[in-house]
Amino acid sequence: MDFDLLIKNANVVFEDSVAVRHLAVKDGKFVGILEREPSRKAEYEMDAEGMYLLPGGIDTHSHFFDPGPTYREDFFHGTQAAAMGGYTTVMDMPNTNPPVDRETHFCLKNEHFAQNAHVDYVIWGASLPGKFQNIRRMRELGCPAFKAFLSDAGPTFPYSDSLALYEGMSAVRTAGGIFAVHAEDQDIVAKLRERYRTEEWSLKAHDEARPWYSELSAISKAVFFSRLTGCPLHICHTSIPEGVELVNEQRRAGADVTIETCPHYLLCDYESIGAAGSFAAICPPVRNRERVEKMWAYVADGSIDYMGTDHAPYTWEDKNPDNLWDAPGGSPNIDVAIPMILEEGIRKRGISLPHMAAFLSTNAAKRFGLYPQKGAIRIGTDADFILVDMDRKWIYSRENSLSKTKDTHFQYEGREIGCRIEATFVRGKAIYSRGKICMQAGYGELIKPVSV
Repeated sequence: MDFDLLIKNANVVFEDSVAVRHLAVKDGKFVGILEREPSRKAEYEMDAEGMYLLPGGIDTHSHFFDPGPTYREDFFHGTQAAAMGGYTTVMDMPNTNPPVDRETHFCLKNEHFAQNAHVDYVIWGASLPGKFQNIRRMRELGCPAFKAFLSDAGPTFPYSDSLALYEGMSAVRTAGGIFAVHAEDQDIVAKLRERYRTEEWSLKAHDEARPWYSELSAISKAVFFSRLTGCPLHICHTSIPEGVELVNEQRRAGADVTIETCPHYLLCDYESIGAAGSFAAICPPVRNRERVEKMWAYVADGSIDYMGTDHAPYTWEDKNPDNLWDAPGGSPNIDVAIPMILEEGIRKRGISLPHMAAFLSTNAAKRFGLYPQKGAIRIGTDADFILVDMDRKWIYSRENSLSKTKDTHFQYEGREIGCRIEATFVRGKAIYSRGKICMQAGYGELIKPVSV
């Protein structure tokens, strides 16, 4: 056969346009983007008339809890859910047990992932106080970026104070990587959480105990040290427009900073999903509706660079401690984030398909050194793409989730969604198609950035 795969009559979403094309794939790469259907044959052909073909999603922020604690999620189930949701590359965060703060821990995680991955993956490194000597080697192994928490994240992942920020960024800059922060001010959050512990818990109270100005304070601090050290900076899961505005001002002055947000900060506010209770507890919290609307304005004008899911499933027991103030922050969404955001952004807000494709894929590929291998529909690049039916309505149910833990998917339970992922392809192979996983675990590969 001339081609391994031929996708016919798809509405292909390029970086600056949308056009009906036929796409030919050979050996995992795009080898033809054709206006007319070719006479040459393919081993497998699919007519995608009426569907939209987008670059595969790149999730900049996943928590698969592998190699531990895997009772919540693992890479086998998590990457199945990712494929169902249209993600072809996932970037797994380093705050696992053990944390990815040295070569042996990187290799342990990669060993687990290589056996269980359904999609391609990138491994984040950790920037932990006193462990900065390991960063250069971690960068050589393939970590494009290194994460620090500016607020308490538990005993295995101590938070970074000002000195740790300076030393960590200096080490990452020297190694040629990107520094990332969970931006909440430890001093503010610790004192307010103690003050609120005896109050009745609610999503609104959760927002008040981890307030917007705590996030803004932490972002400001991180940007200051980024400019001081010359280290590129990534702001994780930004929930507030005030943070975007601060970063925009600093970027105009020359700062190298990019902004990630998450689906919950674009779809939810603490009033509309209050009934979900602690199952919708996230750090930083979901905010009010006014901030949601402003965040969408910054997605539309390009101020927010890309979306990470912050996918982090927990069990019923995790989310229902004796005191709800002790419930961990996090919720699952990797299997539903892209359809919801495409519907909201395109159908309801009139944002263009190329702009949304950049927000969900291309911009992340460029920032983390994966482009053009990932994040683009062009000759010679990896044939990572999704087929989307923009008119297919369906009801989300946790019963159909492919995540390991299904009992805490309440944030979007019962939601009607107006578009659906019909198929997900990684390097030319169908991983997911119309409700079923089509590829065995172990197909996904570690992707090492060319440069950042």
